[in-house]
Amino acid sequence: MVNQKPARKVMLKVGILSVSLMIQAASAISVAVTGMSKSFSGHSATSVQALVTIPSFSIMLFILLSNWIIRVIGKRNTVFLGTIVALVGGIGPAFTTSFVTIEVLRFLFGAGTGIYTSLCVSLIGDSFTGDEQRNLLGMQSAIATFGSSLATFIAGILVGISWQSSYLVYFLLLPVIILFAIGYPKQEQHEKATTDETVKTAAKSSHKLPGMVIIGILILFVYFNAVMAMYTNSGLALQQMNVPGQGMLGTSLAVAGLIGGVITMLYGPIYKVLKHATPIVVCLVGAIGFFGMANATNMWIFTISIVLVTGTSLLVPYVYGVIMDSVPESSKNFAISAAMVFNNLGAYFSPYTLSFLGKSVNHTDPVTSFVICAGIMIALGVVLTFVLISRNKHAISKNNVTVAK
Repeated sequence: MVNQKPARKVMLKVGILSVSLMIQAASAISVAVTGMSKSFSGHSATSVQALVTIPSFSIMLFILLSNWIIRVIGKRNTVFLGTIVALVGGIGPAFTTSFVTIEVLRFLFGAGTGIYTSLCVSLIGDSFTGDEQRNLLGMQSAIATFGSSLATFIAGILVGISWQSSYLVYFLLLPVIILFAIGYPKQEQHEKATTDETVKTAAKSSHKLPGMVIIGILILFVYFNAVMAMYTNSGLALQQMNVPGQGMLGTSLAVAGLIGGVITMLYGPIYKVLKHATPIVVCLVGAIGFFGMANATNMWIFTISIVLVTGTSLLVPYVYGVIMDSVPESSKNFAISAAMVFNNLGAYFSPYTLSFLGKSVNHTDPVTSFVICAGIMIALGVVLTFVLISRNKHAISKNNVTVAK
């Protein structure tokens, strides 16, 4: 990164990090489902609920298309395009009562979000390196978590006015656009040069990912298959175990999300201590958390266990860091996009994966799914241990060759 004045550097960080505020806010309007079900009584409950999940599909689709958009108009303009499209699609449902129009607008919100999502990470890799990059990756994940919690909280207040008013929460994209415009400098000439170079090399290099990067992407896919059970199976598991105070679950998940965001924000300092053993420790902590959820006798134990599982989100900035350290500039956007698509696919397939594994052991109940998830986290820890051993052997061999020369 080119040396900059401290104030300029701070604004650059603020500008880049602000872009992550709303990338996980698609489900914020889930609080409006009840009201929408009454207004659209002619539509099935599933169709109304799908208004919450429609953006997930378009996000994945446009993450894949974003690389082409970046090559055509550059990174800065891509962020503006994505956030503006997301803003229009986000607030649009507040001003219409047409179900089909709302479906289109929700798709549009996801499309806009997908256009700029990969840049939330790759812009950090473009501008920062080393410990500073790792600190910012942790902060990026934390801000995305905080943004989701903030949007859900505000939407919960707005829905008290009307279900349509809850969509006004997406006006939060306005300060994102402003902060990015102020904080991220215009780089027309630099972006033009980068774009030309990318066009020349993309066909040759953008699809050639190092083995370590492919392993990291697959690990995230498996990880999201497991971690989503915390959201999808917790309520049913509490009922199965007859845990008292089950109404506290929503609060437990919210608190765990905030604590998880704080933990993720500390990724840089944690990595300094644990280095490449970080993901191994994270997976072991996640396994303990899932075992705790499967054996909880009260909501306090269950909540503490959820916090442990939420803390495994440290795995995400670690893998993103590995990707940015391992691929050339022309491949970063493709690699990050691939990782994000696999993250979403892992989350989508989670119920089916856990159902399949449950049937294979003749136990498909929610509590057993937590035990299965603990096993998955242990398996990931073992794989990552072998990766660490291989990395260390390679480093020693490389040092020996250097000394011999």
